Amino acid sequence: MDPDAKRAAVLGSAEKLFASEGYERATMASVAREAGVAVGTVYRLFPDKSALLAALHRRLEDQFLAAMAEGWAAAERPRERFAPMLAAVLREAARRRAVMPLYALTSPLLTGSYQPGARMIEAIVAQYAEGVATGEFRPIAPHIVGPVAHAMVEGGLRAFMAEPTQTRLQDVERELTTLFNAAFLSQP
Repeated sequence: MDPDAKRAAVLGSAEKLFASEGYERATMASVAREAGVAVGTVYRLFPDKSALLAALHRRLEDQFLAAMAEGWAAAERPRERFAPMLAAVLREAARRRAVMPLYALTSPLLTGSYQPGARMIEAIVAQYAEGVATGEFRPIAPHIVGPVAHAMVEGGLRAFMAEPTQTRLQDVERELTTLFNAAFLSQP
């Protein structure tokens, strides 16, 4: 296996084991066995289990950032971008729903400088600034709009995870789009 494939195998195995056995019960050795690599390989990639957990959180955040970017690029005008962006993020959550509880439960265990959601908030602020520059979004302080928008989406994701049906997903998407438009758009 090349180094990238080893890293991907370790991350995939860790996610699977952390989700099925629990973070505390899973070991670096069990992750290595599941990934089909030597324990030393796991430790070369990640010095300890907390570093492995942080890497999993970063990877998930990368997946959500990619979904946000895809949705944001789907419409020409900023005011038309909320719906496709939210739809893309919710699709990603639906795709990953089996492991989403793992991330919610392990966020408090993260140590060091990595803060879950911080890069998503930065992306929201940058996207929002684009809409403000066009006059399509209300000017709201970035230190408020980023965390508020992120919390709104996170709340919608929690509602979907509590009842992970297609109907609930559509309801959450519709309601979040309505909320975003009411809260953030300038008057037409």
